[in-house]
Amino acid sequence: MDALMIEIDGRRIYTEPGAGMWWLEEIEGLYDSPETRFDENLVPGEDGAFDPDEVLVGPRRIVVRGTCESATPGWADRVARPWLASLAKKRDLNFRAFVGGQWLSLRRAKIRGQVKVRDIDETFTEFEIPIWTHDSRKYGPRRRIEMDAAIEPSGGLRFPMVDGAVSFGTSGGVLFPGVFIIHNPGTADLFPEKFTVRGPVPRFAISSETSVIEYDAPVGRGQELTITPFAGGRANLDGADVSQNLIRADWVPIGPAETRGYLFSPEDPQPGSQLAVDYSEGAWL
Repeated sequence: MDALMIEIDGRRIYTEPGAGMWWLEEIEGLYDSPETRFDENLVPGEDGAFDPDEVLVGPRRIVVRGTCESATPGWADRVARPWLASLAKKRDLNFRAFVGGQWLSLRRAKIRGQVKVRDIDETFTEFEIPIWTHDSRKYGPRRRIEMDAAIEPSGGLRFPMVDGAVSFGTSGGVLFPGVFIIHNPGTADLFPEKFTVRGPVPRFAISSETSVIEYDAPVGRGQELTITPFAGGRANLDGADVSQNLIRADWVPIGPAETRGYLFSPEDPQPGSQLAVDYSEGAWL
């Protein structure tokens, strides 16, 4: 088995058994592709069906089966059973698996179905954990890029220009003031998880090729604005929804094996204004 260990809600489950430990017997659905879905329209009066315009994938379902060994009498009733039962209501299990030398995570995974527990004897307890996530991708480690606001030189020119899908560099980072890149070594489209802008900034844009995320309102000194791609683009300023100030929200994916460049363009940036970018190092199906 390639997954040396998995982690659910902070508890590690290993592939090798040991006293007082949890270990993995089987994990179903982690390596398989998610189920495809598309419209299937039959050709009237002929064999076959029309070729679909788009092939999509559904949510990912994983089943974890394993065994835990009691270190002391009654341990299963005091520790194992309560912890397994507590997973049912959690909105994010913080699931991740150590695969191919790196941790891969699921986003906002939760229980779908019933967590099953069965005592084999006084020492060993079997368990089965059904996991569901709306996002079928597996994500690499989370990273953050931080930079001061870009400086616009005199003469009306802004340097450097970013063309998007750039070929230089193999990992994410800041190249010049206001210019950063993100690399996706995976097999699925990847989006930056979150942009965080700290004021003072009157207004700003984040561009890549012809795609632009433009916020047309001030971010004051000491304030923090977060922008996420969920639901087509959401903006939150110190806890308040200010998505109405996003006059453009073109979220362009970073394709498999692609490196994409971005330009942060604040208007009249003041000392202390910054951009932070949270992203994952790759996405896999």
